[in-house]
Amino acid sequence: MKEGNIFKTEIGGREIIVETGKYGEQANGHCIVRCGDTVVMTNVCMSDAPRPGMDFFPLGVDFEEKLYAIGKIPGSFKRREGRGSDKAILTSRLIDRPLRPLFPKGLFNDVTVVCTALSVEPDCPPEVWGMVGSSIALSISDIPFAGPTGAVVVGYVDGKYVINPDCRQREASSMHVYVAGTADAIMMVEAGANEVSEEVMLGGILFAHEEIKKIVAFINDIVAKIGKPKKEMPLYHVPEDLDTEVRKFADKLLDDALATHDRTERQNNQDEVERITLEHFAETFPDMEREIKDSLYYITKEKVRAKILDKGERPDGRGLEDIRDIWCEVGILPRVHGSAVFTRGQSQAMSTCTLGTIGDAQKLENLDEDDVKKRYMHQYNKIGRAHV
Repeated sequence: MKEGNIFKTEIGGREIIVETGKYGEQANGHCIVRCGDTVVMTNVCMSDAPRPGMDFFPLGVDFEEKLYAIGKIPGSFKRREGRGSDKAILTSRLIDRPLRPLFPKGLFNDVTVVCTALSVEPDCPPEVWGMVGSSIALSISDIPFAGPTGAVVVGYVDGKYVINPDCRQREASSMHVYVAGTADAIMMVEAGANEVSEEVMLGGILFAHEEIKKIVAFINDIVAKIGKPKKEMPLYHVPEDLDTEVRKFADKLLDDALATHDRTERQNNQDEVERITLEHFAETFPDMEREIKDSLYYITKEKVRAKILDKGERPDGRGLEDIRDIWCEVGILPRVHGSAVFTRGQSQAMSTCTLGTIGDAQKLENLDEDDVKKRYMHQYNKIGRAHV
């Protein structure tokens, strides 16, 4: 039987065991993280080359909940796992957010991160170990990645901060905050709290960061011992000579285009600058329309950012502390139990309320508790959203 690598540390007062090198040999990176009876497996893979025409970084993150992890059989007719739960989707987003900025700019190869909860102990929820496991798997893989990152949950019980609280502590905690980051900076905060003060919340984030630093040091030690050399990948960049010429030609045109505070007019102006610029360089840089558009995009981004930071003025004319105009309307639908529209600027949300019987409650199958029924269901679709 093949021997793997085992690494141990302590996070939040609990022993953490990381196993790698024994399973998942075909993945670019693999690890299994254990905390108590909770076991989360993470595999990361990268394609050999970008798909034709790819012009963005296609990172996919999937957190897989398996009911066998808590000794349950799915309640569907076929007794098979169904689509991911809302919580699984939200956990995938928690994992994604601190990782995405740390991949090199211009990498367009598909990268997939799959975290699977194999076993779950209620006192050790698997979400944070999916976050830690994804960082470990990427860091020891040959995929270009500027990590590692660490992640914890911080609670606040009886005036004291708690890292990765257990069931009893979660019930008594006045806040539940996911914090992820590198040794140098916080990358992501996802918070829920019972109206705690800003000082308490900030203190919790800083407290979490101290633990994150220890996790990052632990992962760096693993990388030093078994990490693969990172692949030298061809990264997409706008050619320097093209970028220089586009900047010379379009600099003043973009200044004028961005001068208006009306979003529609501003977008029309930018479209016109793009048309003029493409036409101007059609012969000088043939078959490089994408590169010209990318250059214009980066120039525009720099100008908008400079205007905000240097002049304190956002694209629509608002200052740094101004919010968009808000208006609300209620009772707009006649046959529902309640309805309202909330509008902020050009973003709109329509809400409707329907009152059902106890028999309408939704039965949930998840990894947290047994026989949970959801009596309040909140679903939404956007009817309008403004873009900067």
